[in-house]
Amino acid sequence: MKTETDESLINFIEQLAAKAWPCYTQETFENWKMRSAFGVTKRANSVHALGPMPQDPLWLEKIERFYQEKSITPCFYISEVSPKELDVILKSKGYAKVDECFTMTASCEDLLTHTVKKPSWTIECLSEPDYKWIEEFIQLEGFPSKRHEAYAHIFSSIKPLKTFLRISEHKETIGLGTVILEHGWACICNIVVNRQHRRKGIATHIMNVLTNWASENGGHHMYLQVIQTNQSALELYKKLGFTPLSKHHYRILF
Repeated sequence: MKTETDESLINFIEQLAAKAWPCYTQETFENWKMRSAFGVTKRANSVHALGPMPQDPLWLEKIERFYQEKSITPCFYISEVSPKELDVILKSKGYAKVDECFTMTASCEDLLTHTVKKPSWTIECLSEPDYKWIEEFIQLEGFPSKRHEAYAHIFSSIKPLKTFLRISEHKETIGLGTVILEHGWACICNIVVNRQHRRKGIATHIMNVLTNWASENGGHHMYLQVIQTNQSALELYKKLGFTPLSKHHYRILF
């Protein structure tokens, strides 16, 4: 059972995570935020239902209209600080439960004890991602190239202190990662390793470099979000010292 202190920390991290992945358009619906960003990523195109249920009896109809007018499928982000009854209501309305995730945390001190580095690896950190970084991210993730504009907006709209890392070997990009720092907590995201270079410790080194950057800029803890079915990532994060803080998932109207 979560204590009041746990719920306070979960709510705090949820607020930071939303700012670490900004949307293009956001409207407030009582306590909730309706977010959209060209339909690219659920995080930026869902209702962040943090706080009590709306008083407006037409809340669902109005929220669905907000997304349908943008040709985006209505979607809700449900966390442990969302209203308990919301999940049941959405299920009854035909919303499917998808992408069950953990939010995990670790101290910078613990993470910095893990490192793997090869002399042939070159590290580059950018305060803003250039065109090449975004293109490489899309290619390494296997996403459609048409997502470039949406990602460019999301990344450029991140207000807190941030850095975009590229690790290369013999001029070939073998891994990417991002860290966003606010109030001493740093969000790690966009960790992707070139398929031809996996199981070489690249992800571990990316995590170490990003954590070191956060620590040098005043960070004391790290957090990340990961899908529960991504066993390889979960094993790595647990090995490095991350532990689950909370769970969340999405409800999407199919």
